[in-house]
Order: sequence, then C-alpha cells, then structure tokens
Amino acid sequence: MDGNTALARTALVAGEVLIPGTSNIIAGNIGAGLGTLVGTGVAIAVLAPLSPLLAGLAAIGLRINSYKLATTGTSMMTSVRDIMPSFDAPKNAGTATKTAN
Repeated sequence: MDGNTALARTALVAGEVLIPGTSNIIAGNIGAGLGTLVGTGVAIAVLAPLSPLLAGLAAIGLRINSYKLATTGTSMMTSVRDIMPSFDAPKNAGTATKTAN
C-alpha cells in the first residue's frame, strides 16, 4: 500500500468515526452515505433507551458497513452471504431411482 492510499483510507476512517456515512459520501455514494447517517441516528434513538450497549454496537456495525462499501464496493451482507453455505439442496437428494428388472 503506498502512502497516498494509506492516507486516503485513514481519512475515510477518521471521517466515519466523526460522522456516520462520510466514507461513502467522499467515495461518491451520496445515497448510501446519507442512508447510513439517518440509519445510525434512528438506531441510536430507538435502541439507546432500551440497551445502550446494543445501540453502540449497531452504530459501530453501520459505520463498518459504510466503510466497507466505500472501499470495496460490497456491503457486509454480501460478504456474509458469499461465505455462508448454500441451503438450496437438490430436490431429489437421497432418493435412489428405481429401475425395472
């Protein structure tokens, strides 16, 4: 990683820490950045009275997702879906075909 890339990613992380969605806005994904900003605010407003720990984890998770989307172009859900096994088993798995004698 060259110095410019490291500096750019550091700026994205610093922006994301200060204001949720900043890394997406800087990367040109205005809608995703504003969605992260609003979503983080709503998550904190709804969850903080019930569980401050859960509200903090939700805010961190949304910021991580925003940074990942800005740097790689994929969200955390896409990455999780890619590593999970597929549950679409073949319909006839485990049944043997009968042959007439």
